[in-house]
Parts: sequence; C-alpha cells; structure tokens
Amino acid sequence: MAARRTQKSEQAPAMPKYLGVFVTENYQGNDGEEKTSYTRVGAAFPHRKGCGFNIEITEGISVGGQLVALPPRHRQTAINLLI
Repeated sequence: MAARRTQKSEQAPAMPKYLGVFVTENYQGNDGEEKTSYTRVGAAFPHRKGCGFNIEITEGISVGGQLVALPPRHRQTAINLLI
C-alpha cells in the first residue's frame, strides 16, 4: 500500500530561519488596562544538528527574567504597527 501524502495545507508551517528573542515587561496603559512591552535583546537560530536553538544575546545587554522567542514579522506588518 502506498504511503499517504499530506496536503501542503495540512503540514505545519516552515520554521523561520531565526526567532527574535525579547524580554517582557508588564505595565499599566493610559486606559488602566495591563499591557506588555517587548524589548528585543537577541536572536535564536535552529541548532545545526536539528534539536534545540543557539541563542545570541546582543552584546552589552544584561537580561534577566522571562525571555520570549517569536518568529520575525513581515516587514509590511511591522511598518503598519508603527503608523
């Protein structure tokens, strides 16, 4: 019996070439609602052996607390957030 092929739409999205690494800080917005600020402190790259990540923290930055790794945003999306 032939192996079942998975439709492209059923496959998990491809892993980006890197993930941005951020520290988070919670604060209260002008509307009184609790919000989160993300400050980029480095990048995470898939390990060449396939399991895990290599994380590079930007030189001169001291980090502590929770780190969050997120895929890069599409440039147009980032521009729209600035407007």
